[in-house]
Amino acid sequence: MIPIKGYATFHPLKHCWIGSGFKTDWFKDLQIYKNDRIMDPLKRIAEETEEDYQALEKILKDAGVQTYRSFLDIDKTASLTNTWKPPTTPRDHFAVLGKKLYAVGGQSEGYADVLTQIDRRNLVIDMLPAQISTATLVRVGKDIWWDLPEPLTKSQIEKYKNAWVEEGFRVHTSNRGYHSDSTFCVVKPGCIVSLKEVQDYQHEFPGWDVLYIPDQSWSKVSTFLEMKHKVGGQWWLKGEEHNDQLINFVNTWLKDWVGYVEETVFDVNMLSIDENTIICNNYNKEIFDYFKKHKVEPLVFNFRHRYFWDGGVHCITQDLYREGEMEDYFG
Repeated sequence: MIPIKGYATFHPLKHCWIGSGFKTDWFKDLQIYKNDRIMDPLKRIAEETEEDYQALEKILKDAGVQTYRSFLDIDKTASLTNTWKPPTTPRDHFAVLGKKLYAVGGQSEGYADVLTQIDRRNLVIDMLPAQISTATLVRVGKDIWWDLPEPLTKSQIEKYKNAWVEEGFRVHTSNRGYHSDSTFCVVKPGCIVSLKEVQDYQHEFPGWDVLYIPDQSWSKVSTFLEMKHKVGGQWWLKGEEHNDQLINFVNTWLKDWVGYVEETVFDVNMLSIDENTIICNNYNKEIFDYFKKHKVEPLVFNFRHRYFWDGGVHCITQDLYREGEMEDYFG
């Protein structure tokens, strides 16, 4: 069985869950399968996405992390059009807090191959109308910051909040309505990278060094603006900004496969291996100088189609076991 534990985003990572994308032969029964204007870009997405997942898996294995992959068996689904989404972003659907993995909110199609390897005593399964995930739940030892997912009711929120308080956590809630891991990253004790004043840092993280990098990476996806209105801001594939056949196909048939790209256009969606090693999406001099100051080594991993899937390296993983216990970093 896979061990489950997680108290802080920066504790040493030992077991990690990685997602997967799609295969082009899933489309073989559709009329578009012979349309090169649609299939060539989809083939590129499929092949390069899997290459990148394998590259990430190698980085983690080289760091001594045991990895697990989820793959969707399309033959076990009713049809492609009934498939909610490939298991690309386990972070968005699950949370590890303490010694429990929360599979709350459903929509876990494609993730069963890993879930079945977890002892039922370490699983919390609940069919709620929204996910509890570590995309919106930030763990810093005894303190957790939870951006409340809609449309959970007050009683549903109180149920989990009270349970975590009983376990010894201090629970801080907010209602920003977007993924916290796309807006700030707790790199290690005393060290945060943030897009803006996401938290009341002076009050909630007193004395911590916060690096602000507002809007710094829009220039990297400037051509996305050419495509933005056609796709409702949901996805982007470089070089296909004017491929209306592809855009119409994705918007019609794959609209649940893509997320809200403007949410993760920035570069704070990072994954810590431990307090001194972090995986990030690309090079940024200001951030790398900040890492050097705090004795953190950055490992660059380029997820080439992060703007199609709306997911950086933190999104496409889910840490299952980190060493360390519930420490009080503010006591």
